[in-house]
Amino acid sequence: MRDNSEGESCGIREEFRFSPRPNRAADIAWMNWGEAAFARAAAEGKPVLLSISAVWCHWCHVMDETTYSDPAVIEQVNRLYVPVRVDSDRNPDINRRYNQGGWPTTAFLDHHGNLLAGATYIPPETMRTALQRIAELYRDHEVDVGAPEQALSASSSPGLELSLEMVEETGAALLRAWDRAYGGLGREPKFPQVEALALALDLYSDEGNGEYLVFAGSTLESMIRGNLLDKVEGGFFRYSTTRDWSIPHYEKMLADNAMLIPVLLRAYAMTGSEVFRRTASETAAYIYRTLSDGEARFFGSQDADEEYYLLPAGGREGASPPPVDRTVYTDLAARAASSFLAAGAALENDAYIALALAALEYLWSRAFLAGVGMAHYLDSEGRGRRHGFLGDLTETASAFLAAYGYTGDGTWMERARTLLELAVKRNWSEERSAFMDVAPGSEPSGLTPLPAELPAQSRAAHAMLSLWAYGDDGGWRELAGKALEAVAPAAPAYGFQAAPFALATNLYLRGPLILRLSGPEKTVPASMLRTAALSAKSRTMLKMEPRTGTMEGKVTAELCARESCLLRVSSPEELKDALGIHPRVDIGHGSPRDAFGGEGERGATEGGRKR
Repeated sequence: MRDNSEGESCGIREEFRFSPRPNRAADIAWMNWGEAAFARAAAEGKPVLLSISAVWCHWCHVMDETTYSDPAVIEQVNRLYVPVRVDSDRNPDINRRYNQGGWPTTAFLDHHGNLLAGATYIPPETMRTALQRIAELYRDHEVDVGAPEQALSASSSPGLELSLEMVEETGAALLRAWDRAYGGLGREPKFPQVEALALALDLYSDEGNGEYLVFAGSTLESMIRGNLLDKVEGGFFRYSTTRDWSIPHYEKMLADNAMLIPVLLRAYAMTGSEVFRRTASETAAYIYRTLSDGEARFFGSQDADEEYYLLPAGGREGASPPPVDRTVYTDLAARAASSFLAAGAALENDAYIALALAALEYLWSRAFLAGVGMAHYLDSEGRGRRHGFLGDLTETASAFLAAYGYTGDGTWMERARTLLELAVKRNWSEERSAFMDVAPGSEPSGLTPLPAELPAQSRAAHAMLSLWAYGDDGGWRELAGKALEAVAPAAPAYGFQAAPFALATNLYLRGPLILRLSGPEKTVPASMLRTAALSAKSRTMLKMEPRTGTMEGKVTAELCARESCLLRVSSPEELKDALGIHPRVDIGHGSPRDAFGGEGERGATEGGRKR
C-alpha cells in the first residue's frame, strides 16, 4: 500500500483533534501517519491501529468518549499496537485507501500498510476483544496480505467514445432511483446529491423532459420542508437517516451548502418558486455568518450537536453553538467562492462577491506554491499543508475562471491556466490516460498515486473545458475528452452518482454558451447581472467584456456558442426571455409554480443582507 521508493523520512505532521466533549482519547500514544510509525511497527513486531476521524463526525466523537476513553482499551492499544490517528478531511488520500465505509474508520494494518481488518465504530467491549485477537494473530502468524491497492486501482481497459446516450443513461438511472413519494434518490439514508440535481436541471433545460424538473423541484422542496434544512439559523445538514427527511445527521458541511446555492437559484429561475430563491439567500447568509470570517476565509464544517439543533429559536440564544472547523480547505473554499459569485450577482449582494474574490486571492497568496500547485489546506497560522492533490488544482482553477467571468480580469484566467498546466504536468498519466489523485513524489504520506475516481476525473475535465470555452486553445478540449473517455466504462456502475461525468460530457458534446455582458465605461447594471446569474443552463458561462457597449451606448448581452453569437439584447426583460427564466409552462405534471408551492412556508429570517 505504501510506496517506499521516495520520501521514506517524510511524514504528516499535524495536531490531533478529538471530541470537544470530555474524553480520554489523548491518553493513547497516537502517532502521525508516516515512516516513523511504520518503522516502529516493524522494529517492535506490532500491527498498526489506524483511526480515521473527522471533526464534524458524531460517531467519531462517540468513539473518543467511549471506546478510546475505556481504560482497558487505552492500555491494550498502547501496549500491543502502534496507534496512528488521521484526519479524514486533511488527508483524503489516506481516507480513500483505508476508509471502511464511513466514519470513524478503525483499520488494522501490518507494518507495510496492508489492511488486515477493518470496521467503522466499535464499542468498548467489542474493541477489547478485537485488539487482543488481532494482536495475537499478527504475533503468531505474521499475517500479511496483498496491497488493497490492486482492487482500488482504476481499470486500464480502453476508454469509450463519448456520446449523449451516456448522459441520458445517467439521467435515466436518476429517474429510476427517484423516490417519488418523498423526493430524493433511494430510500435511506438520504443525501442531497447536489450534482444529480444539477444534472436534472440541465437535462430538462436541454431536452425538455418535465420529469427532470419535477424530480429536482420536488426533492428540493422536500429537503426544505423536512428537517434537512435548519429553519432557525439556515444551512442544510449533511444527510437524513430517514426516507422522509425527518431525522437528520446534524453536521453542516461547507461543500454541500455552497453547491446547493446555485442549484436553488437555477430552480428558482426555471420555476419562479420564491421558496427556492429565499432558501438560497438563507443558505448563503448562513455560510457568510458561520462558515466564513466575512473577509477572505471559508471554513470547512460545523459540528453535529443533536441537543443544540433540537432547541427552539429562543432556546438556542443562551446555548453554545456547535464548534466550527476553521480550517481553510482549498478545494472547498474555491467551490464556495464560485457559489458566492453567483449568489452575489443573483441576490444583488456586493458583500458576497467581495468575499468570493478576497477568498480566491487568499488561496492564491497562501496556498499556491510555484511549480508545485495548491496546498490542500491552510493550518491555523495560514501555512499551506499537503500539496499535490488533483482536486485542489482543478477546483481552484474552476473558481478562478468563474472570477474571470464575473470581473473580466484576465489575471484570473492566467492563474487558472497555470493551475491546469500543473495538473497536466504533475498528475496526468499518459500510461493510464487518466489523472492521478496525487502527484507522484509530492506526498509525505508515502502512498502510491492512484487514478483519480470518476467524480474527480470528471471535474478536472469540466475545468479544462471551461478554460477552452473562454478561448484558450491549448489542447484543453482534447485532453478533457481523453479524461472522460477513460472513466466512461465505469459510469454505468455509478448509476446516478455518475452525475459529474454526465455534466462534463454534456458540456463536451453540446458545447458551452458564453453570455457576454458589456456596457458604457465597462459598467453593467445590477439587474442585468442578476438576470445573467440566473441562467437556466449550467453550461452557460458569464463573461464581462472589457470593451464599450454597442447599440448606441446601451448595455448589451450576447449569447454565443464558441464560434458564433445566437442573440443580442439590451434589457433584463429581453435577456430573461432569451434565457428561459421563470417560464409559465405546463411540463406535463402540473405547472412548476403549482408543483413547487409558490411562496411556501417561511424558513429562517430572510438572508442575503449586506453587512
